[in-house]
Amino acid sequence: MKINRINTVGNERGNILVVTLIVLFAVSMIGATLAMVSSMDLKISGNQRKTTRAFFVAEAGMSEAIHRLSLPNPTTETVGAWSGNIAIGDSEPYDPDWETRVFLAQPSAVAPSAGSVVTTGTIQDPTLPYLDYSKASGTEGVMTIKHKWEDLNGNNMREQNEIVRYDPLQIPPENFVSGFPVEIVTVTGNSADGARVIQAEVTKRTMVARTLGSLYVDKAVKLTGNCAFCGYNHSVNTPPGTQPNACAAWHLSSGSLPGVTSTGDDVKTQGSADVAGSPMPIDKSSTNPFYSLHEVLGLSQPEVNDILANADNTSITNPLNGVTYINGDANIASNLTGQGLIYVTGDLKASGNFIYRGLIYVEGDVKFTGTPWVLGSMVIKGTSDFNFSAGNAAVLYSKDAISQSLSAMMPCIVLSWREM
Repeated sequence: MKINRINTVGNERGNILVVTLIVLFAVSMIGATLAMVSSMDLKISGNQRKTTRAFFVAEAGMSEAIHRLSLPNPTTETVGAWSGNIAIGDSEPYDPDWETRVFLAQPSAVAPSAGSVVTTGTIQDPTLPYLDYSKASGTEGVMTIKHKWEDLNGNNMREQNEIVRYDPLQIPPENFVSGFPVEIVTVTGNSADGARVIQAEVTKRTMVARTLGSLYVDKAVKLTGNCAFCGYNHSVNTPPGTQPNACAAWHLSSGSLPGVTSTGDDVKTQGSADVAGSPMPIDKSSTNPFYSLHEVLGLSQPEVNDILANADNTSITNPLNGVTYINGDANIASNLTGQGLIYVTGDLKASGNFIYRGLIYVEGDVKFTGTPWVLGSMVIKGTSDFNFSAGNAAVLYSKDAISQSLSAMMPCIVLSWREM
């Protein structure tokens, strides 16, 4: 029987060619895919670097905003050839439409402020390339700072009683009556064609002094002449020179203290001396403690040491703003004005028409002549009984005047933060 053999060599060669082509196609596809993935990874990595840099730039802008919001207002500094106030902040009565725009230009090159919009330049060193976290003009991408606002009555108009404030003593702390405004800071950081927008809510750290009267003493005192001490809680807007018996219009409904408080020592009045307060004009209970400076401020001793080491004034100057630290005796001999904290380790003498808002703390004795006027509180430790002389001074207690003047020396705190 004849057997026919089938020649498969040619067919096998054709199959090998097809398989080879398929393998080559697959390899080329894998290579192309790997090249595309590699290129995409490079692009993604490049974009990540750009956006990461943009984020760091935005954080730098936020740091400038928080720093300038934390400064006492005014704070004069020199930027390039320009010298002026670099502090940022609104003041009582707060403007609901207040807005500050920080442009990427020297302050001297920025258009003047208009209405509720305050314009300023960056405080970056003009001799170095600027970090790109704002724009030199316009409104798009410009760093802005505004009051937080809630439309309570639904009329879509900003009103003063709709400004959100922050008071850590309130529950909840965000309210519309007490504390400092919550500021919304919006910053756009740019790096090449990458951009990141961050927004933070910040506010001043609220300081509350633990004073026990408009005059709070650790020694016996005799009040003579036409001196006056009113412990009723007064508005921070009480006009300078307002005297007790004429200050009732500025009394607040809560937060009042005695006019004079001692730690059990005698408080004598004679002549035309006037003392008023609530729940009593004079409190000389032996159970009253006497607080050191750090206890009055509610801070640790190291925190107070740091504040005093960086005091704004170590001698008497005009205006006497910020922290004034006199190591020894102090003599305020002219008609100075000021606000903040005065801390004297020795004796204090003041004369003329001295006007001050805030807290005065004296380790030694005090002698006032003329007509000094203080809105806040005086805390006097003294060296011996009856070494306090008030002359014709008037001291009106004001919780808000103390809080605002002391808080001005504290940095802002960040309440919330988000990326837009």
